[in-house]
Amino acid sequence: MEDRRKFSREQALIEAERCLYCYDAPCEKACPAHVPVPEFIQSVRTGNLKGARNIIREANPFIEICGVICPEFCSEQCIREKIDTPINVRQLHKFVTDNTDPEENLEPAERTGQKVAIVGGGPAGLSCARELSRLGYKPVILEKDVVGGIPAQEIARTRLDEEIAGKETGFIVKHFVEEVKRAEVEFVGDLLKEYGAVFISTGLEKEQEPDIPGTDLEGVFFAREILKNVRKGQKSPAGRRVGVIGGGNVALETAAVLKAEDPGRDVEVIYRRGLKELKAFREEIEEAVERGVTFQFMAIPREIRGDAKVEGIMVTRARLSEPDESGRRRPEPVENSDFFIPLDTIIIAIGQKAGEKFPEIEKTAAGLIKVNGKLETNIPGVFAGGDMVNGACTVVESVRDGKKAAASIAEYLERGKA
Repeated sequence: MEDRRKFSREQALIEAERCLYCYDAPCEKACPAHVPVPEFIQSVRTGNLKGARNIIREANPFIEICGVICPEFCSEQCIREKIDTPINVRQLHKFVTDNTDPEENLEPAERTGQKVAIVGGGPAGLSCARELSRLGYKPVILEKDVVGGIPAQEIARTRLDEEIAGKETGFIVKHFVEEVKRAEVEFVGDLLKEYGAVFISTGLEKEQEPDIPGTDLEGVFFAREILKNVRKGQKSPAGRRVGVIGGGNVALETAAVLKAEDPGRDVEVIYRRGLKELKAFREEIEEAVERGVTFQFMAIPREIRGDAKVEGIMVTRARLSEPDESGRRRPEPVENSDFFIPLDTIIIAIGQKAGEKFPEIEKTAAGLIKVNGKLETNIPGVFAGGDMVNGACTVVESVRDGKKAAASIAEYLERGKA
């Protein structure tokens, strides 16, 4: 497929010239990591790509990855849209990262402070580690799997190749992490005996299951399981006729990955609302459509059917009524509208949920960790962020939490010295 994320030098300069360099820029406010967008674009315009990289890197440690997969919160708020079209900020961002050296002009701070345990080596944890290191502390990553989180483990290589994901994570670990320990942490009490503070950023480890019969049949899989295996280079177990239940980014990415793996395979997304209500980002939808994924909208799954193996799914046609707590219109079943979709594989992609770890920490009804405005839990010295606090969120939102937690941890540790 054509890579729409690459600018030539001429295209980058033309795009940078379009920027209005707004005072109190709404694009910067919209960015969870608060990248100073007009500043880096001005550096691009003047040909100072090294300076542009430094500006972006100061705000966001995941500049390589976000240059590829960021959902463009900034461009959505671009004032230029009132004139013609928003600035392609992410493409300019990627132009900078493609044409500069990440190791140039880097001087990591000397780490003389206390050790801090970071449970989970994904974007939130690594961002926290970088900020703590720059403040002089010694971050130690405790990770049971591959360091890098979802970008390194689950995002399809068609969107994020191994070189970019590995380079970004390796760079942060090499320069800003005191140590990486392979460990699965269930409780945090003992960590406080060894570390000055703890930051929990483990992500959501389990997937939600639909409350319908047939989920135990052979041929039913969870989306993240599929994405992890394909990311590792393994062939998926999906058959020839695949139904993906869900309407979020994971559902759309899984559908696109399975279609890319076998273009002759029929892949259909089954969603209980309509196109306008899809939770997936526009780019995810466009890629799925370009690859030939089809959609069954306004279809409520009722039962996965088959004799030991999946043979299809029974669904009920829906209509949309008043908005629910999410702000989207609620799907209601249409009487006597059931129909059967013949399939040999069902992929469940209706969301993630927290596991049962850290029982000593106060949780919400959804199992997420409760924190205050400084991301501190009910246990002094224990902080949390990322998916475990917000539910599923983007890399750049995880970066925001990692940076905020690092500042709060530093403040907490300084108070302890007083």
